[in-house]
Amino acid sequence: MFTFLDKKFINRFLSIALPIALVSLVNFGVKAVDTLMLGLVGEEYLSGAAQANQLSFMFMVIVGSGVAGGAAVMTAQFWGAGNKKRVREIFAFMFKVVAAVSLLFSAAAIFAPHAIMRILTSDADVIYQGVIYLRIIGVGFMFWGFSNACAGILRSVGVVKIPVFIFSGSLILSAFLNYLLIFGNFGFPEMGIAGAATATLIARIIEFFVLAVYLLKIEKNLAFRIKHLFLRREKVAKVFVKFGLPVVINETFWSSGFFVVNVIIGHIGREFVAANAVAGLVLQLTGIVIFSMCNATAVIVGNTIGEGHYKHAKSMANGMIVISFIVGLACTAIIQAIRIPFVNFYELSEDAHTYAHQLIHILSVSVIFMSVALISMLGTLRGGGDVKFVMITDIIFMWLIGIPLGVFFGLVLGFPVWVVFIILRSDDFFKTIVVLWRVPKGKWLKDLTKT
Repeated sequence: MFTFLDKKFINRFLSIALPIALVSLVNFGVKAVDTLMLGLVGEEYLSGAAQANQLSFMFMVIVGSGVAGGAAVMTAQFWGAGNKKRVREIFAFMFKVVAAVSLLFSAAAIFAPHAIMRILTSDADVIYQGVIYLRIIGVGFMFWGFSNACAGILRSVGVVKIPVFIFSGSLILSAFLNYLLIFGNFGFPEMGIAGAATATLIARIIEFFVLAVYLLKIEKNLAFRIKHLFLRREKVAKVFVKFGLPVVINETFWSSGFFVVNVIIGHIGREFVAANAVAGLVLQLTGIVIFSMCNATAVIVGNTIGEGHYKHAKSMANGMIVISFIVGLACTAIIQAIRIPFVNFYELSEDAHTYAHQLIHILSVSVIFMSVALISMLGTLRGGGDVKFVMITDIIFMWLIGIPLGVFFGLVLGFPVWVVFIILRSDDFFKTIVVLWRVPKGKWLKDLTKT
C-alpha cells in the first residue's frame, strides 16, 4: 500500500504541497487579521463582510476549483505525457471561460448587491454593510479570476514557487492596506468596511499584473504567450466538455450549496453568522494542510497516469486514504489546542461567543471525515479523471441531504444552532463512506491522454 513512499515521491509531493500551504497560510493570516479588524469596529461590520464574501467565495470556487481545476485535470496528465502544445491549448480555452464567468459575477456584485444581501440575511444593518463591500470588490473579480486560473495551471505543470511569492506579497499588501483604510491610520481616511474592500481590490489588481508579466514575459518552460490566447482547437473544447465541465458543474453546485448554507445561517441570526465566521477561520487553518495535500495528490496522480504508470497510481491512491485519516486526527488536535484562545481573541456578544465554541467543537470531529473525503475525491479521483463520479457524489450529499435537512431543522423547526450546524456539515461523513468503497476498486483511473 505504501510502496510509493520513496524519497522521490516525498520530495515531489512536498515541492508542490508546501508552496501551496504557504500561500494558504498567508491567506489565512490576512483573513484572520481582516476579521479581527472588522470585529473591533462592530459585529455588524464583521457579519456584513462575512456574508458579502459568500459571493466572492462562490466565485473563487467556480473559477479556481471549477474552471481552473477542470483544466488542471487535463493539463496534469498531458504534462506527464510531455505534450506542451496541448497544455497551451487548454490554457487558452480556460481563459475564455474565466472571462465570461468573471463578467457575470462582477455585474451581479456591482448592479444587484441589495438583492444578493437580502437573500443572505434579513438583518438591515448587515445588509447595509454588505452592499458597500460588494460594490467595491465586484470590480476586482476579473483580475482575481485570471490570477487564480494562472496559478492553478502553473501548479499542474510544476511551477509552484513563483505564485507563492506573488500571492504572499499581494496578501501582505492587502493586510497592510486594511490596517490603513479601516481605521484611518497614518493620515489615511477612516473608511470602515469600505476600506477593507478597497484594500482587497488594490491588492488583487497588483497581483494580477505581476503574475501576468511573469507568465507572458518570463516563464520559459510552458512558454505561454498572448498569441496562444487566440488558438482555436475544437478537440480541446470537446475534451474539456467531457472532463472539465463536470468539475465546473461540481464546484458550481458545491459553492452555491455553500451559499445556501450561509443563507440558512444568516436567517437564523447575526450571532450565528459572526460565530460561523470565526469558526470558519479555525477550519481554514487546518484546511491549509488538507487542501494542499488535495492539490499535490491531484497533480502527482495525474502526472503518473499521463506517464503510463497505472499500478503505481492505484497504490498511491490506497495509501493516501490512510495518510488522510492520520492528517485528519492531527487537525482535530490542532483545533482543540487553539479553540479557547482563538475565540477569546475576538470581540463577540455572549451568544456569538457560546455559538463559536460549539461550532468549533463540531468542526474538530468533522475535520477527520473532511480530510479523508476531500483528499480522495479532489486529489485521487479528480486527478485520475473520475470527475463525473465526484460531481454526482458531491451534489447528492449536499443538495439532497445536508441542505434540505438544514432548512427543515433550522428554519422550520428552529432547532439549536449546534444541531443545525452538524446537519449542514454531515455531507463529509457520507462522502467518506463512498470513497472508502470507490478508491480501492480502481475503476476511477482514466487516462485522458488516450482520449
